[in-house]
Amino acid sequence: MSTYADLDKPPFYTAIYMDAGPDDDAGLHSEATATLISAAMILTGFMGFRDDMAAESRAVKIVFWKNYATMKAWEKTAGDLLPNNISMDECIASSGCLWRWLDQEPTLEKESITRVA
Repeated sequence: MSTYADLDKPPFYTAIYMDAGPDDDAGLHSEATATLISAAMILTGFMGFRDDMAAESRAVKIVFWKNYATMKAWEKTAGDLLPNNISMDECIASSGCLWRWLDQEPTLEKESITRVA
């Protein structure tokens, strides 16, 4: 069962890299991720988060937002709080909208299959 079933609109998400890239300062990156997650948790449209892996085999924390406006407000506010030598681009793996059909199991009913010769 989807945890987002009661929402009027699908939630938005931001995937934050939890470990530094090969050319990044690990200490600064750790400080930046702590800032990003702390800033997310105090916003009204914050819905929660989960841990996952990005395509590059880097750990990410996926933050879920109730709407686009909250996600963008967080990006602006949190971006201003980051250490000077690190940018949002170094911390964010991706962001977007989690459409309902991506979160559902595909189903196929026998009656809907057309027999071909």
